[in-house]
Amino acid sequence: ATLGGGGAVSGIRTLKGVTVAPVAGGDPVDLGQVDSKTLLVLGTYAADFNAIEYAQRLRHYLPQLKEKGIDSFKMVLNASPEAALSLKDMLDIPDEVTLYADPSGEAGRKFGVGTGWRPDDTSLSPYLKLFGMLFGLGAWATLPAVIGGYIGNPNGNSGWIEGALAQGGRAGRWPDNALDLDGSGAVVENKFAELPLVGGWGRRPLELATLRLQNMVGVSIQNWGSLAPDVDKHPQVLTQLGGCVVVDEKGEVLYEFKDPGICAVANFDDVLAAL
Repeated sequence: ATLGGGGAVSGIRTLKGVTVAPVAGGDPVDLGQVDSKTLLVLGTYAADFNAIEYAQRLRHYLPQLKEKGIDSFKMVLNASPEAALSLKDMLDIPDEVTLYADPSGEAGRKFGVGTGWRPDDTSLSPYLKLFGMLFGLGAWATLPAVIGGYIGNPNGNSGWIEGALAQGGRAGRWPDNALDLDGSGAVVENKFAELPLVGGWGRRPLELATLRLQNMVGVSIQNWGSLAPDVDKHPQVLTQLGGCVVVDEKGEVLYEFKDPGICAVANFDDVLAAL
């Protein structure tokens, strides 16, 4: 198992008794009960960078995860059912991924995700706490993750980034000039691959930063009204981080990760390597 944040590996059993409702309708399920090889994402609120990137990575890696024997995909969002369904439509999240609504974020906290900066200080505005987290307070990996999006990584993997940029381009989100798409929306050319010296890197400089700009402008800001959490009722979810766990049919952990910062989510190549 792999752990991104601090503390001991908790496993999916910590979620026993935590019930969430599928946003598409149906009876609530106990997240701690599994009977097949399952990948569970404990997401953040629907307008958050981490939730968006988890959905985009999962969308890209779904076929490879299936080949590894995972046949149940679940994603919990700290959001209303309406906000979760809106995000599904915006990001074209596959139907194979069952989305669940958990507006209060209880499931993530039971799992042991990070709760951000000064989570118990009710005198401090949650928006001020979130601002502090952007500089690493209570979320040490935020700045390295953000900077990494600008400088790139020769050994990284940009397949999911290209796929997400293409989906955003087809949906009309800006910036849309990193890729050339044909009439069917397929990628004809990736401008980052044409960069001198670094075009052959696994993840080119500015590539991930461009996707994050597209996500921020075209998903989070433009749709804040429909995706934002109910901060008055559940202020803690604004600063709560997420995580990801894969278990076998007996509930034994095969992979586990807890986000150590904003934009610092599970690397799905690591997920595949662990299976």
